[in-house]
Amino acid sequence: MKTLIRLVLLSGAIWICFLNPSMLVAQQCQDEEGIAKDYLKDLNDAVEAARKESLEEFERAYHQKSILTKLGLTLGMVNEVKDCLDKATQDSTATKEQVDAYKTQQETYSKLAEKIAANQKALKAAEDPKAAKAVIEKFSYSQ
Repeated sequence: MKTLIRLVLLSGAIWICFLNPSMLVAQQCQDEEGIAKDYLKDLNDAVEAARKESLEEFERAYHQKSILTKLGLTLGMVNEVKDCLDKATQDSTATKEQVDAYKTQQETYSKLAEKIAANQKALKAAEDPKAAKAVIEKFSYSQ
C-alpha cells in the first residue's frame, strides 16, 4: 500500500513537471543557488579563520592559496547561478513577475561575481603573506 502511494505521488510530481517546465528551471536555479550559498559560506568561514590567526599561522596553513582556490570555485558557482537565471528570464512560460524576480536575482549575482573576481585579482597581486592577509581581512560576502 505504501509503495502504491509513493508511486502515485511520484508520478503526480512528474506530470506536474511536464505540464509546467518553468517549475523545472526554477528548481534548477534554486539548486544552483543553494550550492553557491554553501560555497560562499565556506569562503566566509575561511576568511574569518584567516582574520583570527597570526601571520605565522596564516603562512603555515597556506591560507593565501586556500582562499584563492575558494574564490575561484565560488566564482564558478556564482557564474552558474547567473547563467541559470539568464535561461530562466528567457523562459517563455514564465510570468512577468517571475521574469522580473529572476532579473533582480541575476543582477545581485552579477555584482557578487564582479566583487569576487576583483578580490581574486587583488589577492593574486599580493606580493607577500602580510599583504595577502591584509587583503583577505577586507573580504566580506553577505548573502
